[in-house]
Amino acid sequence: MNKKTRLTILLLCVVCFFTIAPVLVAYSMGYRFDFEKREIVGTGGIYVRTFPAAEEVIIDSKITAKPGVFSNAIFVQSLLPKEHTISIQKSGYYDYYKTVPVEEKTVTKLENVTLFKKILKFQLVQNEVDFFSVAPNNQDILIALHEKNSIILRYKNFNSATEPPKIFVPKPGKIVDIRWSENSNAALIKIQNASDIFYYLFNPAGQTPTTERLAYLDKNSQSILFNPRDSQEIFYQENQVIYSLKKGDVQTVVKDALSYAFLGNNILWLSANGALYESDVSGNLTSALSAENASKNQNENYEIIIDTGKIFLQEGKSLYFFDQSAKSFTNFNAPAGNFEILSSPDSKNLVLWNREKIYLYSFENQNYAELFSGREIINCRWLNNDYIIFTSGNNTIISEVDYRGNINTVTLPSHLDLGNGETLSISEPMMHYIQQSGKIYILSNNTLAVSEKLTP
Repeated sequence: MNKKTRLTILLLCVVCFFTIAPVLVAYSMGYRFDFEKREIVGTGGIYVRTFPAAEEVIIDSKITAKPGVFSNAIFVQSLLPKEHTISIQKSGYYDYYKTVPVEEKTVTKLENVTLFKKILKFQLVQNEVDFFSVAPNNQDILIALHEKNSIILRYKNFNSATEPPKIFVPKPGKIVDIRWSENSNAALIKIQNASDIFYYLFNPAGQTPTTERLAYLDKNSQSILFNPRDSQEIFYQENQVIYSLKKGDVQTVVKDALSYAFLGNNILWLSANGALYESDVSGNLTSALSAENASKNQNENYEIIIDTGKIFLQEGKSLYFFDQSAKSFTNFNAPAGNFEILSSPDSKNLVLWNREKIYLYSFENQNYAELFSGREIINCRWLNNDYIIFTSGNNTIISEVDYRGNINTVTLPSHLDLGNGETLSISEPMMHYIQQSGKIYILSNNTLAVSEKLTP
């Protein structure tokens, strides 16, 4: 090999080095050539963590990753900045699909994906049930059966195998609501028939629970609440007057009130002139909370809603948030009317729902997202910080609240496995979810059943 040939080879190597080296450096720094855009772009990544651990995580039907033996997470790098489809699979569980954007030099995170079993085991709790309500202590349950001239109640503890005694309420009609005191020591039973509404106070204490007709409460009584400090005292509102009722004794507490609620042990109430006040349970004024009066319309219905310390005012179909530092109401710009409000366990999000739609409000992003649209939506509850559970028509549905891309939902089967070859057909179910145990109680076709734990 002569000198000229060696020099040519050297020059070629130098050219290759200066050509390939930048490419290798750019590649190592996460840059790729996007053939669709015909340009060099920075890449991103996707981090996925599931409960329980997935068997496979597939991205764009091309990249397959598997969590390690002691891990329930995967991390995939060097993805072009565009939308990517993620498929999460585990035998015996519903698949999870989501399309999310990946941005340059950014990791897109799906940190709290819950996988749900395709077949949930249920256990029979009670036959011949028309209504049920779980006490706030999540240890006791009140079960009702409607008969022709009376209502039969059974009050039992979840951990007790003893058949509870029957309690008779001698009033024809059906139970439409049961409201408990905070300490679970009493419950207010609302009974409705064709012409009237009746209220009974249920006292579970003692060897034999008792019921007492509250003659002062009727169809004109609104906003009926227990005294947080005394489960034998009930507050209610009629014609802009707040009353207290205890052992047949009725006392006037506040006059000219459009709505009220309890904040701790005190009463928070909106006066007829639109000012917000806080009083003790006797109605003695302790402080005026609002620096200016809220707008009001005497033709609208008002409701003060207090959720995890946050104060809201519902005026017809409009929702206002009370800024305690500014001492004034601001429009919350809710997209739905006639809704209920429910905070997530970590208080970072709100669910607003009515009979037709469910919305999520994020305090971090300060925006709304529609989670679900359907019919006859009831019993909406938080499953955990990342999922809700509700019924719509004949379906019981679990939905994530991560509104990036598509929203994953799981619909429980229309026939539940009760074991021993028995099944429960679902029709217009009544549902209650208990976060502490992770179990769901479902009433359908006069049969009450409880599931195994829904979440890992």
